Amino acid sequence: MPDSDPYKKAYERERFARRKAEMLLDEKTRSLYDNIVQLQATVDQLKEARDKLVQSEKMASIGLMAAGVAHEINNPIGFSLSNMKMLEEYLQSILKLDAIVVESLPQLSDSPMAKEYQDTREQEDIDFVVGDLKELLADTIKGLNRVSSIVSNLKKVSRVGNLEKEPCNINDVIIESLKVVWAELKYNMKVKKSFAELPTVHCHCGEIYQVLMNMFLNASHACNKEGVLIIKTQQKQVDGKSWVVIEITDNGKGMTREVRKKVFDPFFTTKPVGVGTGLGLSVSFGIIEQHGGKIVVESKVDKGTRFSIYLPENST
Repeated sequence: MPDSDPYKKAYERERFARRKAEMLLDEKTRSLYDNIVQLQATVDQLKEARDKLVQSEKMASIGLMAAGVAHEINNPIGFSLSNMKMLEEYLQSILKLDAIVVESLPQLSDSPMAKEYQDTREQEDIDFVVGDLKELLADTIKGLNRVSSIVSNLKKVSRVGNLEKEPCNINDVIIESLKVVWAELKYNMKVKKSFAELPTVHCHCGEIYQVLMNMFLNASHACNKEGVLIIKTQQKQVDGKSWVVIEITDNGKGMTREVRKKVFDPFFTTKPVGVGTGLGLSVSFGIIEQHGGKIVVESKVDKGTRFSIYLPENST
């Protein structure tokens, strides 16, 4: 039927055009989807960069505030400690005098003043007062020393003072730090180590010990009885710089995004009241930043947390 051929050809052309349009639409859809995925990744990167910038600015502001607070508190704490120590010495002198009088009382039994002294000692329960007074002074001095330690930590948060750096083997520092806190880790943590061969890093070894011990204890507190602590060291090239990287990973309760944004703030803590001061990570942040390094935190709720400590290979 020759009359039907034009219709058939028109149908074939229309079907071909429709298929081509569908393929073009699929291609555009895939391209649009890829662009959306790329855009979302860019937005996430911008959010992360913004959070880091806000954190950096916040730490700079807090550092200035902490330096001022530490300076203002340091003086009264200093003379209060000095006064308490002098008071302790004065008390010892008074107690020596009291001991001499008490020892002489039997020989002065006929003296009205001796009887009055003995009666007054019994009425005022001086033996108990003396014992309690010694404990009060000891507790007060201990408390003032604790405040002094907090002030010292605030100074480190504010990056006050100079570091005397020395060559350190980071793997050895990690092992020594683990030994110090092992008594607390051994009951609920299984420790796994993966050490790379690292170059010597010039740093203040004592302060790196402090950072690592704080990280290890925080990991222990975040985990239950079957906790796992993974410590890994490696060398990395990032942004054209060579870094020694310490990764500290736990399988604990993890952190929300809101907690991660505050985790380096001084006095911020998720621990119960009276447990810790909330200065550990703030001090650690200040110490690593002072070494020219950085700390990166990754965490998922109920999955665990990873702190990555970056130290420049040629830290000077």
